[in-house]
Amino acid sequence: MSNSESDSEYDSSDQELQEAFSKGLLKSGLNVATEIKKSHKNNVNGMKRKLNEIKLNLPWIERLDMVNALAPLAPELALQMQEEEIKRAKQLQGNKKLPQYSTTEDPVLNDFRRETMFHRQAQGAVLDGIIRLKKLEIPTTRPDDYFAEMAKTDEHMHKVREKLMKKQIETQRSERVRQLRQQKKMRKKKQKA
Repeated sequence: MSNSESDSEYDSSDQELQEAFSKGLLKSGLNVATEIKKSHKNNVNGMKRKLNEIKLNLPWIERLDMVNALAPLAPELALQMQEEEIKRAKQLQGNKKLPQYSTTEDPVLNDFRRETMFHRQAQGAVLDGIIRLKKLEIPTTRPDDYFAEMAKTDEHMHKVREKLMKKQIETQRSERVRQLRQQKKMRKKKQKA
C-alpha cells in the first residue's frame, strides 16, 4: 500500500465523519476532554450497613485481633537508639553536603524510631496475646516432640556450615599473619634500640 492510497483512505474517512456530523449523527465535544465533577459524600449509614453485611461475628481465637499499647522499651534497644543518634550526628557533622537536622527532625532517625515502634507494638501484642491464650487454656509453647520440616535441606546447611568454617579459618590465618608482622616489626625496633 503506497502513501497516496493510505492518504486517500484517511481523507475518505474524514469526509464520512464530516458528513455524519453535518447530519447530526455525531455530537460535538466527543474528542475534547471535559471536566467530570465527582461529588464525594460521607455516607456513614451506608458504610455501617455494608460493614454489618461483611462482618463475621467470630470468637477471638478465630480472629486473633489485638489493640494494645507498646511493650516497654528494652534497655538494649534504648542503648541502640542512643548509638544510632550519636553515629548519625557524627555523619552529619563531618559532611557539609548533607542537610543539618536536629535529632527529632532527622528522617533517618525517624525511620529507625518508627521501626522500633512497630517492633514494640508487635511485642506488646505477643505479651497480651499469650495472656489471653492462657486464659482460654490454649497451649502456647511448642511440644518437646514437635517435628517441623526445615526450610533448607541438610546438605544445603552442610554447605553453609563448611563455608562459614572456611571463612573463620581464613580470618584466623590473616589475623595470625598480621600478628607475625607486628612481632617482626617489634623485634626490629628492639634490635635497633
